[in-house]
Amino acid sequence: VLNSLNQEMKRASKEKRFEEAGKIRDKIFALQRVMAHAHIIENNPKSGRDRVSAALLLEKIIRAKKPIQKIECYDISNIQGKSATGSMVVFINGKADKNQYRKFKIRTKNKPDDIAMLKEILQRRFLHKEWKYPDVILIDGGKAQLNAALEIKNYFKNLKIKNLKIISIAKGKQELWIENKKNSIPLKSLPQEIYNLIIGLDNEAHRFAITYHRKLRSRKLLN
Repeated sequence: VLNSLNQEMKRASKEKRFEEAGKIRDKIFALQRVMAHAHIIENNPKSGRDRVSAALLLEKIIRAKKPIQKIECYDISNIQGKSATGSMVVFINGKADKNQYRKFKIRTKNKPDDIAMLKEILQRRFLHKEWKYPDVILIDGGKAQLNAALEIKNYFKNLKIKNLKIISIAKGKQELWIENKKNSIPLKSLPQEIYNLIIGLDNEAHRFAITYHRKLRSRKLLN
């Protein structure tokens, strides 16, 4: 069903039926959330022990050099480059900290280039030295998105952001890419706590990005 919806959305976008494409994308996100919850994602206060366990396991998997406390996750939302937005959600010790969420109105030229858009929002984020830098950045996308994020990280190496690790989740292929690792890791092979944490982060970034995207799109329709 998910593959069918993706194909349907691509056809609608190609034929410039943007409103319809947006509705289909909403259905895709809703289905992905249902699929994630099928893996029993825990988001309640009773799961504190699970969050600690997830952090320790993630440290081992990505070979972190210090304890993981702050994770930032990024997502892009657009239809053929129109009203493109980016989101940054923040989890502290496994819990969402909405006070630190940020949204970005993409300034890149109006074209569907997710890589360029990702680079833009990461560059703008790194320029905000007053926002405490994270221990881990999670990107929505595959190896290309991971490489784009690493390019921006290297560009800002003069900031001396120590021990920051970047990972990316490719939901289509169901795999996780990790900085400095040649091969990806199948999501199904991850410990349940890690799977829950990563999917929870990614879903929240999707939700935040598309909410802002809809708001901007509505404003354009009204104008």
